Amino acid sequence: MKILTTSSIQTIKFIPRESASSVTLTLINKNTRTPFTVSVGVVNSDGYMSLTGSFSLVEGTNYSMEVTNSSGDVIYRDTIFCTDQTDYDKFDVHKDEYVTENTFDNEFIVL
Repeated sequence: MKILTTSSIQTIKFIPRESASSVTLTLINKNTRTPFTVSVGVVNSDGYMSLTGSFSLVEGTNYSMEVTNSSGDVIYRDTIFCTDQTDYDKFDVHKDEYVTENTFDNEFIVL
């Protein structure tokens, strides 16, 4: 999952299935299921592909991302979440959840 903001120019970096000099980036809003195509600049280096473009993303929305090469083959798929939040809270699995039980003495009877 990629996390992007609502700012105008953004870069997405990933490892594609195959390299391509020109690609089409299609984003699908998961709430409204409406697809739209974004024009992007492509940079290939060391097996990575970087797409730079101007995305019109809505705060708090999930998107499906699909990158296709010039022949229409899908070379990368991912999801995007758009947020302008910068102060990320640390998630702790055990916070306020772990409770010790002291109602018994842990004895057992063997018959």
